[in-house]
Amino acid sequence: MIDRALSSLFKVVTDEAVNNPAFGKRLEESFAKFGQELAERRLAERNVGEFHPFIEFRKGSPEDFEARLMKFDVKELRVIVQKHHLDPANSLKGKGAKKALVVHILEAARKRSERDAKLFEY
Repeated sequence: MIDRALSSLFKVVTDEAVNNPAFGKRLEESFAKFGQELAERRLAERNVGEFHPFIEFRKGSPEDFEARLMKFDVKELRVIVQKHHLDPANSLKGKGAKKALVVHILEAARKRSERDAKLFEY
C-alpha cells in the first residue's frame, strides 16, 4: 500500500515539475542544496573521525582539550555535538559561534568526567 502511495505522490510531483518550470527549478535547486549539505556533513564527519570528547578530556588539562577543540571548524564541532549527544535539550539551537560550541563541549566533557569520578569512587 505504501508503495502505491509513494508512487502516486512522486508521479504528481514529477508531473507538476514538467508542467510548471518554476516549480521544477525550485525542486532542482532544493535537491542540489540538500546534496551539497550532505557532502559537507560527510566531510566534517571524516575530519572528526574517532574523536571522542569524554576520552580526550581525560588525556590532559582542560586548556589542552580546548586547544584541540579549537582546531575543528564549526561544522565539525556540530558533528561532535550531534554524534555524542551533547545537547539533548537543544539549548544550542541556532548558536553557530565556534567559541560557544567549544565551551559547550568542554562543559559537557567536564561534567561527565566529574560524574564518572563520583560513580567510581570507592
